[in-house]
Amino acid sequence: MIKPMAEYQSRGSSAEPSTSTSIRVPRDARLSASWYAERLEFKDTSTVVDLGLTDPERQVLHAGPLFRQTELSPLKRTVSGGGAGWKQLWVVLFDNYLVMTKQKGQGADSRYVVWKPPVRLEFLALESLSIRPVQRSNTLSRMMRRSESPGPGRISPDPSLSFSLSPFDPSSSSSDAYYPLSFHTHGKHAGSYTLYAASAEDRAEWRRRLREALAARRAAQEAGSIFRLETITRDTAESQEAPAHAEGLVTGRVACTLPFGMSDGRHFIAIGSEDGVWVGMPHQPQSIQRVMSLKLVTQIAYLVEYGLLVVLADKVLYAIDIESVIPSSAHPTKQPAFGLQTISNPHHPVHFFSVGRLGGRTLITYKKRKGLDSVFRLLRVFRPTEQWESQDVPKVKVDREFFLPSDAHDLLFLKTKVCILCTRGFEIMDLTDFSSATIPLEDDLRRLGKRSSACKPIAMFRIREDEFLLCYDEFGLYVDKRGAPSRSPPTIEWEGVATQAAWHAPYVLLFCSSFIEVRHVESGRLAQIISGQDVRCLWDGRGVVHPEVQGADIGGFHDFDDPRTPRIHAVMDDSEISSFASAGNGVPRRQHVVELVPTERLVVPGTRYSPSLLSLADTLPPYTP
Repeated sequence: MIKPMAEYQSRGSSAEPSTSTSIRVPRDARLSASWYAERLEFKDTSTVVDLGLTDPERQVLHAGPLFRQTELSPLKRTVSGGGAGWKQLWVVLFDNYLVMTKQKGQGADSRYVVWKPPVRLEFLALESLSIRPVQRSNTLSRMMRRSESPGPGRISPDPSLSFSLSPFDPSSSSSDAYYPLSFHTHGKHAGSYTLYAASAEDRAEWRRRLREALAARRAAQEAGSIFRLETITRDTAESQEAPAHAEGLVTGRVACTLPFGMSDGRHFIAIGSEDGVWVGMPHQPQSIQRVMSLKLVTQIAYLVEYGLLVVLADKVLYAIDIESVIPSSAHPTKQPAFGLQTISNPHHPVHFFSVGRLGGRTLITYKKRKGLDSVFRLLRVFRPTEQWESQDVPKVKVDREFFLPSDAHDLLFLKTKVCILCTRGFEIMDLTDFSSATIPLEDDLRRLGKRSSACKPIAMFRIREDEFLLCYDEFGLYVDKRGAPSRSPPTIEWEGVATQAAWHAPYVLLFCSSFIEVRHVESGRLAQIISGQDVRCLWDGRGVVHPEVQGADIGGFHDFDDPRTPRIHAVMDDSEISSFASAGNGVPRRQHVVELVPTERLVVPGTRYSPSLLSLADTLPPYTP
């Protein structure tokens, strides 16, 4: 029996694992992480991954030869009599990564050249044994016969380190077959791999080791998690399946959520989906009920000072008095100031909107497209001062328009400026005179080996008084307040390709389709992986505008007084990451709407992450279109 992984790890790198029938694994140098720390090589320096091999706690859980199948050239195919060739790999299972290498040299002179990007165990999923064993070709048989005395340039299990394959027996039917071991990886380098073991026993040993490693890694992640998931609602259904007006049931694809509070102290959560807007009490899923039957709801915001709920549905912007949705507990019979009103032109589709305060005013801005340009309309919200108008009814008035010669997909309110996320990068604009500048400079990206045309901006966060983190879909970039790279190295490479990002100091959360990666913003290191399917961020802390936002964070975030206060919502399928194969099989899946609640392991720095943002005193270079 194999020792439990916790026990095996506690014994250190000198521990001796059990022996399988085909691979002897004695006390060996190749079960020491330090052995690989000195000999592991990457072909390209740009693909180097820090495996943490110098960590005294790092463990080698299993190592040995596996084979991969390759296509032969027509000439070699004729000589060998087969259509495929075989290459040997030396595969190492650490307690954090699976590394596939090509061994060069033997004994103390061995080197291990990484064949494919190392796979984090959090992103690895074993597949079922659905592939049958394959017959070895004559070429492979000859190679296996010479396995104990390899010729020049041929790498086989190194006898000098006591790793060897079982003797090749041509009379045995099992020796004529190779046994597939298949797994799938997620992340930026996602893919499927099928490697082959020399015997069924070897494959069984690899599968057992991998299952134990994955289970131990999951347990370690849960024990050290920064965020835990707390259910907002699991009671969801596809539109065509749903009964009409069922309490607690949300129908259609969920697109957004928004927690907000009323003046009487009550708290609610709004949920927007393709079938309307639902509102309910926190931690009471059965209280959720539909309050607006709008189609294709994609965004919700709430202006506290004016009691306005702003909704984007089917590319039309609406505003409604909150008391039309939720009657006041103090005046339940009071008539709302107004019902649902359209505040954008229905003939000009609105792609997104943003709310915030700028210059002491509450503003709504939305984007529409004109050709290849982005046209923004600013709406000012205010209470009338004229005596003949009711001061209880807020007014929404067009303030001005401006355009950007680029396709924009988000806008963040800073303290005195706005940041527009567009194909050109991060456009910092002063709305008093519409002067702007793009950060970072093209030359800065080029020096980092990045091309602006291939980098999609997804978020911008202030991490200290004079430093920001610019989040792109594949990496993050530290810059100073003028947009110049501020650290060495200035970038953090994400594990996946993120579509959204959120901020809960001091962690940045990147949302990919099958997982959320949580990184500490100071070190850039990965702190947690939250797995799922069809993962999307529903609420990133923005959307609620208070009368006074002292120490507002970037993008209109409210100053959360307690760092333990949740400020991120997400939706995902409940399936494990290993259920990737079930996606797209036509079976409707239940959406799980969750709140990311900080655990006690959330590290809160001594300084607050809410300093003032870019000010008018900042001198930005002039805008040149």
